[in-house]
Amino acid sequence: MWSFTPARWLIGLASFVLLIFLLVACTTGGETAVSDTITPLPATFTPLPSPTTPVQPTTAVRQTPTPEASEGQVDPPNQAPEQPEEAILILEPGPGSRIAASPLRVAGVADPTFEQNLVIRLLLADGTELALVPTTIQANIGERGAFEVEVPFAVSGEQQAFVQVYATSARDGGITHLSSVGITLADSGESQIVPVEPHPERIQISQPALGATVSGGTVTVSGTALASFEQTLLVEVLDEAGEVLNAQPVTVEAPDLGQPGPFSLALSYEVSASMPGRIVVRDVSPAFGGDVHLASVEVTLEP
Repeated sequence: MWSFTPARWLIGLASFVLLIFLLVACTTGGETAVSDTITPLPATFTPLPSPTTPVQPTTAVRQTPTPEASEGQVDPPNQAPEQPEEAILILEPGPGSRIAASPLRVAGVADPTFEQNLVIRLLLADGTELALVPTTIQANIGERGAFEVEVPFAVSGEQQAFVQVYATSARDGGITHLSSVGITLADSGESQIVPVEPHPERIQISQPALGATVSGGTVTVSGTALASFEQTLLVEVLDEAGEVLNAQPVTVEAPDLGQPGPFSLALSYEVSASMPGRIVVRDVSPAFGGDVHLASVEVTLEP
């Protein structure tokens, strides 16, 4: 018959602890065997931000744009737009050149004109015409291209002169664009040709646009220009025959003499019916009353 003794009690307690340990070990091994079973996330789990969710850095980081990103950036609103190149760009001779031997070589680049025709005129400072020579832009119809021509002349001593290069209208024969340079002609000595760099258009008309229809008896003419004398230009409205309907001076609002600036003028006109017309902006020389520069846009005039 089994009787209780302290030794038997200790042996039983040890056996019970051993049994519990074995049961726990077996349970743990079973979980390990099924470790590929998906375990639900706890209720407090917070997902990582998605690619479209911005992550706020904990410290400020200076971001430097890459060259690729900079190439695709849009110019700031206050950055001046690029100006178009001079429509008739005289590259030779440059302003201030001295020509001591005939003929005078005139060369440059021009926007397309009617049948690619240009006219070169050589004037003395008092307006006396020394030569008038036609030439052609060496490019396909409708394309900008180079021009070059030799202009014979004869002077006595040393004379101040102007080289004018201009295009004319097929409709009325009027001048549609003109560029010029001031030079010195001489009958002896050495020639000195001043080089010319490409430059923006001296008179750019932004309003009205080319081909616009103007009505109501008033046209607003505005743009950007470089005026050669006291910041003053002459604005004209011409009818279909090239006759001047109205003309008024306008001041270029430039920061200083010799610098370009904006201009704007409301000019009245009167026509009895719809007709083609032209808005002309002229930079007139005080020396001989002729044009130093001229720009124009073709429009439709309505009552």
